[in-house]
Amino acid sequence: MDNDLIERLKKRLQEEAKKPGDVLLDRLMAEGIINERGEVTGKVHRWYSDFAITEVKHSADKRQIAVFRCLKSVFGIPGDPTRYIPRDAMVAYLKEGKKIITARWDERLSIWREGCTVHLSDNGFILCESANDVEDNVGGLPEFQLTDLGL
Repeated sequence: MDNDLIERLKKRLQEEAKKPGDVLLDRLMAEGIINERGEVTGKVHRWYSDFAITEVKHSADKRQIAVFRCLKSVFGIPGDPTRYIPRDAMVAYLKEGKKIITARWDERLSIWREGCTVHLSDNGFILCESANDVEDNVGGLPEFQLTDLGL
């Protein structure tokens, strides 16, 4: 095993050990590892999606999202690599039937939390379930800066 990986794992375990017990318990429940009675389930909560949108960059007119910052699901678990997906590619993914969701970082539990399902409206807007069909709306996710893209 790579020494750098071992050191990162040690550091993460030390950080996890410093968290209060209720946070660790809540995290185990959110991840599906234990149920509300504290019993081990033998399962991990899976995300049944291809991508999870975490941040967006709106176009100049603010009615459409130009770029989506996403996590790719890896074996049903949100992966680390961030992908920047332009609007036309996101529309194509939705038309192909790919499942896209939103996700928000839970600071307290230090995990990504699954959000709403995203779909393409009849008018061509990218929306969450309950959003109005007048502009792209994926649940008020934060906007990233162009400097995040290295531009």
